[in-house]
Amino acid sequence: MSYNNFNTNPSKKYIGPEFEEYCIAEASYLPASRDRTSCIKCPLSSLCIPGFEEQVKRIQCGENPSLTEGCNFVPERLTSENLFNGLTDEQINFVKKHISNI
Repeated sequence: MSYNNFNTNPSKKYIGPEFEEYCIAEASYLPASRDRTSCIKCPLSSLCIPGFEEQVKRIQCGENPSLTEGCNFVPERLTSENLFNGLTDEQINFVKKHISNI
């Protein structure tokens, strides 16, 4: 997929405005321009790749790329049960493995 001139396909090099995005597998913020091929096989790719596309779209609109800035979360919605709602067993196991306190 592509947004204007910025490729968001993880199998190709992203060349565009630099920003950092959080990677659950690496437990850290990583630059958008990194080698993203590992994202293709990641169990969370169906969530992270669209998130990356949204961040690139926001940058192109002159907005902050953060997907969480200014968000208000109702504490009850942040339970493990609610966070895992809609995820596959593989995705749930992946998250549990990489976020030990969940």
